[in-house]
Amino acid sequence: MENSEDQRIGGRLRREVNLVVLTAMMIGINIGGSLFVLTGIAAGSTGPSLFIAQIISALPVLLALIPYMTLTSAIPATAANYQYAKLFSYPLAVGAGMVLLVAIPCGGLPLFAIGAGQSLQALIPGIPVIPAAIITMTLFYLINLIGIKPVGYVQLTMIVVLLLALITFIASGIPAIEADNLTPLFPEGAMGLIAASALLYTLLAGGLFGIEIGEEVKDAKSTIPKALIISMVIVTVIYLLIEMVAVGVIDWKIFAGKNLEIPARVFLSGPVLGFFIIGGGILACVTSINLTITAAGRYALAFAEDGFFPSFFANINKRFGTPHWGLTLPYFMSVIVLLINPPLETLGAMLNFGLIFIITLVLLTAFRLPKRHPEIYENAKFRVSPKILAITSLSAMSINIIFMILLAIALKGAFLIFLGAAIVGIILYFILRKVVPCPITH
Repeated sequence: MENSEDQRIGGRLRREVNLVVLTAMMIGINIGGSLFVLTGIAAGSTGPSLFIAQIISALPVLLALIPYMTLTSAIPATAANYQYAKLFSYPLAVGAGMVLLVAIPCGGLPLFAIGAGQSLQALIPGIPVIPAAIITMTLFYLINLIGIKPVGYVQLTMIVVLLLALITFIASGIPAIEADNLTPLFPEGAMGLIAASALLYTLLAGGLFGIEIGEEVKDAKSTIPKALIISMVIVTVIYLLIEMVAVGVIDWKIFAGKNLEIPARVFLSGPVLGFFIIGGGILACVTSINLTITAAGRYALAFAEDGFFPSFFANINKRFGTPHWGLTLPYFMSVIVLLINPPLETLGAMLNFGLIFIITLVLLTAFRLPKRHPEIYENAKFRVSPKILAITSLSAMSINIIFMILLAIALKGAFLIFLGAAIVGIILYFILRKVVPCPITH
């Protein structure tokens, strides 16, 4: 493959992210607006069994950790999920990348921004949600423009406060749990539980997209797998405890469709409640906005390097070392969606579908890695037996496919947007296949 550095105009991406900062990034992209916005919607589908739905939704992500650690310890890359998917099928990877470039700015970023706006409104009654969301989005777009180091250290600072706020919620809420609120455990039956699981997928899967800045991580082959494990363990434990408190302190029907501020008001008040809204609700959303913009910008950059986007998206700013045009595209797309203001459930389903599609292709790459790309498999610093790699990849992929079907049904007509994006990507590949570079193999 032609060195991607040679295709970039201007400066270079800078290797400035260490283990602590990367772990904070992964925690932040996981504990985000989805936790505060989608948890209540999922509770409306499954009631007190919310934490069980979380366990089900976490299974494919936790299984995927082994394939992801293998790949990232062998070939760290920019827009890594896309790069790994190319090793399975280049045209499908381009289609999945196009879907993700729709799902992030049209689903994820608006979802997180609205979550931040709602939390600000809870803190300052009367403040309009959408203008607040656009202002928040703009702030973190500007931070991303000035470099990966500011992005990382802003993220690290916010994560410390965020974790303190969530620990406050958990420690204060556990004594307030009432057994009566946890029965019946499955008020909406098995289908409600499965639907909630599919909706909650993004709560943990987001961490798998902390790998997208592989070229900007110090000692990336060792650092990225470590950060994946540390962040996933921390986030999984926090999620389960928060969800048990959320449905344990209040009737799930009251919580359904609302955010975590509602159960928090049962046992928090005054300055402590304000701290939870600011440090928990607002920072959870903005930490996800911060890193999601980062990832989306790298996808636009990768698509330009492969010839599917205009070449100016591959420009790297000489002063800041960031893909300014690549960051600008998802920012403006998300602002347009915010002005349209679609339902939150639709935004969440769009984000989840985009994540699952490309993750599934990466799992297929890992499944075939020892035979199809033995040189990459042998180069991995974290390497398990081919049998374990195959079992974890196929198990995670099977659950993902079920979730994708459920989300496609939930999206209804909006699913056609994704179908169109995938078709456009595949057609672009076959039109331009004589000029696109080969998949990464080193």
